[in-house]
Amino acid sequence: MLSRIMPCSRFDVDAMTARLICTGRGAGTQYGLANAAMDPETVYTVPTGAAIVLRGKRRPPKAKVDLVNRSPPIQGTGQTRLVLVLDSIADLDEGV
Repeated sequence: MLSRIMPCSRFDVDAMTARLICTGRGAGTQYGLANAAMDPETVYTVPTGAAIVLRGKRRPPKAKVDLVNRSPPIQGTGQTRLVLVLDSIADLDEGV
């Protein structure tokens, strides 16, 4: 199933078990260790063409996840991105 995911330029932890993200074109996903305000002091960028697997809020056991991520803020720059996102099958509704 193909879907269009709206980019989120705010740092957060995804509400799923795990997610693989690979940027094929444009700026890569940004990530870092969260502070109390959920904004990392140091921001890293995944290189274009490289994949990152991120642990989400639903990952058992319900441990605190300090690694936050976001889409790079490119709105208004004329840049485009092509991103492949694979979510864990365990996150699908049982009725699907």
